[in-house]
Amino acid sequence: MRKKERHRLITRLLTEKNIQKQEDFVDLLKSRGVVVTQATISRDIKELKLIKVPSQEGGYRYSLPAETAEDVGAKLEKMLKDAFVSVDQMEKFVVLKTLPGNASAIANLIEKRFQDNLFSVLNDDDTVLMITRTEAAAQDLRREFLRFL
Repeated sequence: MRKKERHRLITRLLTEKNIQKQEDFVDLLKSRGVVVTQATISRDIKELKLIKVPSQEGGYRYSLPAETAEDVGAKLEKMLKDAFVSVDQMEKFVVLKTLPGNASAIANLIEKRFQDNLFSVLNDDDTVLMITRTEAAAQDLRREFLRFL
C-alpha cells in the first residue's frame, strides 16, 4: 500500500476508532491487511501532524489537528490552480468542473471554507455542484473561485 493510501486509511480510522497508542494503529492496519512497523506509524503520525487529545474513556487519543480557515483556503486555492476546468452559475446553483479525480477533495474543502453560504454540496469524479442559500451567495462563490485562479 502506498503512503498516500495508508494516510487516507489512518485518517479514516481516527474518525472510527479511539486510538491511544501507535501499536493500536499497527494492529488496526494489520486487521485490514496492511502490514506496517511502529517506525512507519511514527513517521505517518509526524507527517499527518496528529495530536493527542483527552479521550472520553480516559487517557489520551490521537486526533487530526483542527484546520484553520486559512489552511483550508490555501489548500483550496492550490487544488483549484492545479485542477480547475470551469465554473458556471445559475440562480442558486454553482457548478465547478475539475480534472478527473479531484472533485471529491475540492468539494470537502469547499464545504469547510464556505459552509455558512451553502445549503448542500454534491460531487462526482470531476464535478462539484454547490447549492447556495441565496442567489447572491452563488454569485459571490463563483467570483471567489475565479479569484483563486
